[in-house]
Amino acid sequence: MSEVPAAPRVVLVTGGTHGIGAACVRKLADEGARVVFTGRDREAGQALAAEIPLSVFVAGDASVEADCRRAVDAALDLGGGRLSGLVNNAGVGARMAFDHATLDDWNHIMKVNTTSAFLFTRHALQGLRAGGGAVVMMSSIAGLVGEQGLAIYTASKAALIGLTYALALEYGSQVRFNAICPGQIATRMMGRTLEIPGRRQMLEARIPVHRLGNAEDVAEAVSWLLSPASSFINGVALTVDGGETAGFMTPPSAAGAENTPA
Repeated sequence: MSEVPAAPRVVLVTGGTHGIGAACVRKLADEGARVVFTGRDREAGQALAAEIPLSVFVAGDASVEADCRRAVDAALDLGGGRLSGLVNNAGVGARMAFDHATLDDWNHIMKVNTTSAFLFTRHALQGLRAGGGAVVMMSSIAGLVGEQGLAIYTASKAALIGLTYALALEYGSQVRFNAICPGQIATRMMGRTLEIPGRRQMLEARIPVHRLGNAEDVAEAVSWLLSPASSFINGVALTVDGGETAGFMTPPSAAGAENTPA
């Protein structure tokens, strides 16, 4: 009697066409996973799918329930009803003074960053439970400590951490839930910020490892949190920030003064 082939390891990545999402798609595919990924940029998604054998791109808006459901269904079909991992990475940011923010600003950022994670997780949950899977919520260090000019973004990312904690308690015996909080990652989203003269140097000076992160740094952490190697890690908000949120850096001039003999 011939053996029935095992269902493939399938991971769903939202917001997978650029930056951190695309790095996650590449990393997980390199490790042998069948990756279904979503995004609104159809051209970029099709190009990435052509680059990565056996990956599946599902174009759609992460804040639209019907689009979420199509992507989840594609992943479940591929995995025979089982899902090994979900990366809720879709996100958007907008820097603005709070007193200039409108209800439309609030609703848009919350829908993309937070509601999308609710929708994907809710629709994928049965498949994740069947597959003993794991979920990674892409939060931010702004969700831990806040950032001036990013009040709505901060609120949306803090909500993802709270959702992670609650779901880790509710479903931890079947599905692990963890969040990643990236720091200063040099992706397309940071493009305008890094164009400001001196901005990169200022950011690097406040990070203990003295460099900006890259999308691959975050993808490595995502890969680990989805793997059996992290099987006892549940309900964690993991910073990937080079130590930026560890404390206050002393300016080089002040550090030198302290070490100068009287």
